Amino acid sequence: MFSIRNVKKIMNHHDVLVSKGKESLNRIHANALALLDLTYTRDDLALLLADAHSGLERNSIEQIQESLDLFVDLLDFEPLSFGVLEQDLQIFAGPKLNGGAVPTFEHLILFDEENLSLGLKKGAFSTENDLDLAWVMQYAQGEKIADLKGIDVFKFLVELALEKAQAQRGRNRGTNDKRLIT
Repeated sequence: MFSIRNVKKIMNHHDVLVSKGKESLNRIHANALALLDLTYTRDDLALLLADAHSGLERNSIEQIQESLDLFVDLLDFEPLSFGVLEQDLQIFAGPKLNGGAVPTFEHLILFDEENLSLGLKKGAFSTENDLDLAWVMQYAQGEKIADLKGIDVFKFLVELALEKAQAQRGRNRGTNDKRLIT
């Protein structure tokens, strides 16, 4: 039986959250994501690497872009924008937490859709450093070469993803999180 008194008790209970519209959708979305098993293994990454290799061999922009997007999301890389560069050059980098006022990144990925070239510059990079910016400009003009090219970029990203998974597993030890990342 429907009782106003029971509804009032429920509404006053601290476990019940009331929201409307976008706030409700955001909460449902967050709860649904929390239920997903987003762990991955070396075998999972080998499949992603095979897809990337296939895309590079077939010169498929879509397949290369999809593989790149998966690794960018997996590794929490961020897109970087340089207004003076050609629009066909996509640049991504992993944020490096250094606590400074100037953001620092590491492992710069450069993908040129026009030439279907993929490169990676290892190490730290700052958008505020003139030498780093000059290197990107020279790379875009073909005057500098990346540390890694083509499939070697994806192989490096696989290793980074495995390191991230290992670190995540270390953080999950001693918690109630029973997911396994291998």
